[in-house]
Amino acid sequence: MRAPTALHLDFVAGPHQSPLLGGTLCAIGLAAAIAVGLMFDAQVNVRNHLDAELNGVMSSRTPKLPTAVHSEQDAAKIEAELSVPWSQLLSELEVAGQDSESTVSLLQVEPDPAKHTVRITAEARSLPAALAYLQRLQKSKVLRYPMLESHELKKDDPEHPVRVKLAAEWRT
Repeated sequence: MRAPTALHLDFVAGPHQSPLLGGTLCAIGLAAAIAVGLMFDAQVNVRNHLDAELNGVMSSRTPKLPTAVHSEQDAAKIEAELSVPWSQLLSELEVAGQDSESTVSLLQVEPDPAKHTVRITAEARSLPAALAYLQRLQKSKVLRYPMLESHELKKDDPEHPVRVKLAAEWRT
């Protein structure tokens, strides 16, 4: 059996003496970074050129309206949307939901101010609860002629709620 040899560990080794290799790697990295930057700049220029061409094509397709006429039409459209009494409709639906003792959940409200109609989708724990909600909406001052369009028992849900779709005229 051989005698163990002494092992010399140097935890404080001096720096490696290869400045030529380090300088070469630094120069290669710098050259690669410059090349990537130049390629990026070229691609940005190409994209800007294509955007300019696309804007030229799109502007030739759109009809030229005088800005005063265009802004008057937009102003009238915005004024019509802002004059719709949204808060009355939403507060009435909220009160009807509170009156139903949380047995009805409102899922979707689709108002159509141009036709003065509103479509309501809700889920109730039972059909009698949904019909009570409909009767409550029939007493509303904001809605006129609320009617049940359809109802569906959700069999995939363990509680088996009833999804109802209602339609009404909306008094604006």
